[in-house]
Amino acid sequence: MAISLISATASAQETTLDSRIQFASEALATLDEQARICLNHFEQGATEQAVSSCNSFLRSVDGSLLADYLAHCDALKAWREDFVTGEITSAGDAETNLELMRGIELVCGEDALQKRTEHVVSAFNLLQGNPSQSQATSTINRRIAELEFEQTMNAERRLLQNGILQQRQHTNSLIEQQWDEQQEELIRQQINRPPFPGN
Repeated sequence: MAISLISATASAQETTLDSRIQFASEALATLDEQARICLNHFEQGATEQAVSSCNSFLRSVDGSLLADYLAHCDALKAWREDFVTGEITSAGDAETNLELMRGIELVCGEDALQKRTEHVVSAFNLLQGNPSQSQATSTINRRIAELEFEQTMNAERRLLQNGILQQRQHTNSLIEQQWDEQQEELIRQQINRPPFPGN
C-alpha cells in the first residue's frame, strides 16, 4: 500500500512537471502565432486588423500569458536545481529525468523566448517604432526581468508572512505548554500537600 502511494505521488509530480513544460511550450507557440498574425496584417496593410491583432500580442507580452509562462518556468527551474543539487530524488528512471531536463531547457532555458519563437522579436521590434533587433531583444528581456522580479518579491513576501505566522504559532504553543506545566505542577502540589492536623 505504502509503495503504491509513493509511486502514485511520484507519478503525479512528474505529470505536473510534464504539464508545466507543455504549458510553457504552448505559451511560446501562442505568443509566436499572435506575433505572426500581427506582422501579416501589418504587411498586408489591413490597418484595423493589424491594430487588433497587434494589441492582442502586446496584451499577451504585458499580461497573464507571459506572466504564467514565467511562473511555470520558475517552478521547473526550481525542480531542476533541487534535483541537480540532490535536495530531492525522483522516482523516475534516468531516461525520464533526462527528458524532463531537456524539456525544461528547451522551453525555459536562457533566451528561450528568442530562440524558440520566429516572429516575437520582429513584431516587438515593429511595434516599438523599429528599434534595432538588439534593442527589441533588450526591451523584451527587461520586461521579462521585471516580471521575474515581481514574482520574486511576491514569493519573498509570502515567505515572510509564513515565517511570521509560524513564529506566532510557535509562541502560542510555548505559552500553552507553559500553562499546562503550571497547571500540572499545581495539581501535583495539591496531591502532595500534607493533610491538615486533625484530618
